[in-house]
Amino acid sequence: MAAAQDTAAAGSAALEKLLGSGTCSGKSLSHDMKSYHATTGRFTSEKTLDGHWVVIHYDEDQSAAVQKPYHVVQYIGYDAPMKRLASVTVDNSPGFSTGTSQGWKGDTITFDESIDGKPAVYRDTFTQSGSHMSSHVGTMRDKSGRWIKMDEENCKAP
Repeated sequence: MAAAQDTAAAGSAALEKLLGSGTCSGKSLSHDMKSYHATTGRFTSEKTLDGHWVVIHYDEDQSAAVQKPYHVVQYIGYDAPMKRLASVTVDNSPGFSTGTSQGWKGDTITFDESIDGKPAVYRDTFTQSGSHMSSHVGTMRDKSGRWIKMDEENCKAP
């Protein structure tokens, strides 16, 4: 019984670090995959589904450089039998991905994401500073297998 409680506590602690809200600014790779443009947006995250999951909403602002803002909803929960975090991400591309993480390493957590059943083609990395999310970096594997930065945002709590 104590092992089950320890596992539940570990999952709950990992989820707590993801809670919060704020504004983000940074850069995102353009559709031509050759240049970056400035981006701004807002995120909110809260517990959902009886506290077993955290849902993160990110809404990019429209601008001259961003005619079709990016909107994404990411659900993160703890997979107790596998002792890892699980992620399901849905966006307005339209697209979705599923991923896993071994958990926090210091103030950073990385999810290896699968799209269309292809293993680890995308990575979401979140960094926490104090009690809130301070940055996000998204990287994608290119055709040669190298990881390229798709977007990077620095975030501030309200």
